[in-house]
This record gives sequence, C-alpha cells and structure tokens, in this order.
Amino acid sequence: MFNPRLTPRWRRDFRAASTLYSSVPGTLVFLLLVSACSPGRGADESSPELLVLAASSLADVLPEIAADWSRSGRGEVRASFDATSRLAPQAASGAQADVFVAADEHWVRWLVERGAVDAKSARVIARNELVAVVPRHGPLPSGPRGLRELDRIAVGGENVPVGRYAREALEAEGVWEQLAGRVISGGSARSVLEWVARGEVSAGIVYRTDALAEPDVRVAFAFGEATHPPIRYWAAPLASGRDSAAAASFVDFLSRPEGATALSAAGFDPGDPAVRLGQGGGAPPAGTLPSVGSAVRLSLLVALLATLAGLAPAVGLGWLLARRDFKGKAIVSTAVLAPLVIPPVVTGFLLLTVLGSQSPLGRALSSLGLPVPFTLVGAAVAAFVVGLPLYVLSVRGAFEAVDPLYEELSWTLGVPPRSTFFRISLPLAIPGIAAGAMLAFARSLGEFGATVVLAGNVEGSTRTIALAVYTLLEAPSGRESTWTLVGASVALSLLALVGYEALSRRQRRRLTDDAR
Repeated sequence: MFNPRLTPRWRRDFRAASTLYSSVPGTLVFLLLVSACSPGRGADESSPELLVLAASSLADVLPEIAADWSRSGRGEVRASFDATSRLAPQAASGAQADVFVAADEHWVRWLVERGAVDAKSARVIARNELVAVVPRHGPLPSGPRGLRELDRIAVGGENVPVGRYAREALEAEGVWEQLAGRVISGGSARSVLEWVARGEVSAGIVYRTDALAEPDVRVAFAFGEATHPPIRYWAAPLASGRDSAAAASFVDFLSRPEGATALSAAGFDPGDPAVRLGQGGGAPPAGTLPSVGSAVRLSLLVALLATLAGLAPAVGLGWLLARRDFKGKAIVSTAVLAPLVIPPVVTGFLLLTVLGSQSPLGRALSSLGLPVPFTLVGAAVAAFVVGLPLYVLSVRGAFEAVDPLYEELSWTLGVPPRSTFFRISLPLAIPGIAAGAMLAFARSLGEFGATVVLAGNVEGSTRTIALAVYTLLEAPSGRESTWTLVGASVALSLLALVGYEALSRRQRRRLTDDAR
C-alpha cells in the first residue's frame, strides 16, 4: 500500500534520476547501453555484415542467396525490402547500406546522378516478365482487352516500377483510358498480389515471379516485351557503404552461378552482366502527381465523417465506462482502446478481413450497395476505428468530471434516469465531448496505415493527405507539392489540437465554477 510518508524521499530520488539521465554523462551512458544491445558487425572484421536495399519482388529469393553467401564464410547479409521508388531516395540520402538492388534502370541512373552509385559497378543480375493475374477461382480474361470487362484492377503506384510498367503496357495495348477509373494503386507488387489473392480486386498486374509465389492466384496472360521497357534487376554497391570491397564482391556473387541458380529457381530469367547503364534519364517521369486540393478536401471529409460516426458510440461507451461497474468492464475497455496500441496496418488488415468482399458482412454490405474496400466509406471506417479510442477516453473523462450528486439529486426529485442523462449529465459534459471530437478529428486527419490497407490509394476517392505525401515521396519532381501538403497537414492538425485545448479548459473552468 502506498505510504504518504515516503513521498518526499520518492520525489528526491526521482529528481536525482531525472538529473542523471538528462545530463550529458547520462545521455552518453544511455547511448552506450543502446550500442551494446544493438547487433553489430561482429568481432571478425574480415567477415563484415552487409545491408542490402532490395526490390520487394526479391523478398523470397534474396534471403536464400544471403544464406549461401554466409555459409561460404564471407559474412552476414541483412536485407530491407520495399518498392525501388522508396528505397532509392533512402540510398540517395546516405542510408548506411552497402548494396542496392533495383527493379528499374531509371532509379539506378538517378542514384548515379547523385553520386550514390558508380555507373561502372552496376550490373544486370536478372530479368522478369509482366503478367496479369486473377483470383484462383475468378474469371479469366482472354487478354489485355478482356480486362475492360472486369470490375477493379490493381496495379502498383505511379512511381513504383511494377506500376509504371503496367501503365505503359496498358497504354500500349490501347485500354488504359477505359480502365483508369477502376484502377487501384498498391504500394508494391506484393500488395497488389495480396489484394488479388484475397479476391478484393478482379485482376492485378505483377511480375511473373510474384505470381508463381502465390498459390491463390493464376496467371491470365503475359504482356509482350514490346509494350513496356525491359524489366531488368540491377545491383550495385552504394557509395555510403561501410565496406566497398565486400559490397562489390556480393554484387559479383549475385551474378555468378551461385546467385543465378537461386534466381532461376525462383522464376527469374538470367541477367546479362555485360549490359551497362544507358545514358541520361534519371528517375522516370512521375506522371500525374496527386492533386493537393483533392487530398485536402478528402482528408477533411473523411475526418468529418469519422468524427460524426463516432459521436454516438463514443458518448455511449464513455458514459458506460464512467458511470457503471459491470462484469467484463475491463474487457470492454481493452477492446475499445486496442486500436491505440495495435499497429494501424494490422488494424487495416483486420478490417479488410471483416469487411472485405469475401467475408459474409462484406458481401451483405456490397449487396446493399455499400462496398467498403477501396471506397470513401472504407477510408472513413478506417479513420473511425483508429480515432475512436481517443474519442472514448475524452468522453469518459468528461462524464467522470461531472459530480454524480447532480444526477442523484435529479433522481430524488423524481426525474427518470434517461431524462436525467439528457437534461443534466450530457449538458455538463458537452465541452469535454466536443474536445474529444476535436481530438478524434485530428487523429483521423493523419490516419495512414489502416486506410492504405482497407481503402487503397485511389486518386480523387481515398487518397488523403497522408497517402498523397506517401505517393509524392516516390516522385522527386513532386517536392513542391509535398511541402504544400505537409504544411496543410500540420496546420490542420495543430488547429484541431488548439480547439481541443480550448474546449478542455472550458470544461475544467465550468466544473470549477459549479463546484464553488
């Protein structure tokens, strides 16, 4: 049990600890502890650890090649997988990585222009093919023109290599104009593949190797090589690497029989190390950049819808948790607060599982004309779920701040509990409820993870500020628009927080005046 007599001593100890860890020596001690706990390059510097930035389509095969490299006694290899368009800016900004493996020549040339890669050291280690895939039991289009008969088609983002190849192939086939309004943009070939495998879209355009790795899809057709640039995988040591000799040796290993055998087993075509980088170019054209006005408008609309939809549940749950003790209260409170601690991407995945077109609830909503995935409704649902915990916490605090004596006095005068709630409790808690609404609104404005999984990244429909910034980060030519959206996001969020603080102060002042 807490002993009040220990409070002064506890306060002294706390201040001493705070002084220690806020001092320079304390900071150094903390950094040394972190460094000691962090995985290092090992004691044997002759076997260095390499970090490889690699295209996500290599996620299945590169670990096998890295294991072969390690078994040969040459050191350990770790890999970071993502779309080439997101890895290239990281490499250009001086990321502590050793090797870059791209699925697009343009981005390698872009790195060469910025001094991050030596053009002479880059080489082609593999080639791939562009294919259209459909769910395993879905209809099979006869060719590119058959895609016009399908509902939704998923492709990579505008600057993701697989997305750029797909758009160029569809344009060459003369069907892009008819399909543009039904295209859903994914973050990489793997996210497109996941949507197809789950049956959330009718078809997707990915690399052949991705299709081979997913049993729940089947290849409908392959695009001709003449419809898009050659899909070549380039590997090169990075200038920011810590061991250039080991990095160059690993690039050689990828193109020699040891690496080529593993790549061929995964479905890649052999590369041609004799091919050298072309001249000029730089990063590929960004295409149509996200609309700043559309992103701001959609963010405000989604946040407003989520806040309005959360009003009744937040008030009901907040009052219940503040005024009632019941069996299972801890479980209810935990369930309400769970989205605060669960990663938003995981929350989006769970929502997609529950509300997707393959779930009973999702099919029922679709039959009523209310499909959730890849729609504005889906974006609002994602924002509602992620923002609800903050909403409920604020509302619960508002009701707990209302003196129960007011309610008890009302009951003694014969006023029913329901009327007491609407005439006494709710009016006294309104400033706190409004503050909670502002906080939930601010959280909804910044929602990203759950939205991109459940609602996708559809221009003019679900591309909010966060998603637009994420898209622009892959387009070097979109830096001005990026800063505009960043400024708008910060301004709107801070404005909402100012409103929250003002309403919170009003609630405290009102309760203080009532107490007097």
